[in-house]
Amino acid sequence: MTTHLLNHAPAVHLPHSVPARLDLEAGAAWSATGPRRGVSIRCERGTVWVTVEGDPEDHVLAAPAVFETHRRGRVAAQALDRARIRVEPA
Repeated sequence: MTTHLLNHAPAVHLPHSVPARLDLEAGAAWSATGPRRGVSIRCERGTVWVTVEGDPEDHVLAAPAVFETHRRGRVAAQALDRARIRVEPA
């Protein structure tokens, strides 16, 4: 999975078998091209907006909500306030 932290933050590589926790300041964004089987995003703190390439709906997650997609393609999350997300393959 190739991942990117936006807002001038360095890119992060997430191995397929290892979940990752990301702390995002309000307005910061993260994106990744997910594996074939999709990705799971758990909002552990705060609120995040999530969008998936090819999905006509966007999603807002407030802790402790979980979003899972089984689509392959780019997934992006943006913190609406200070947030922590856990990202792992679905």
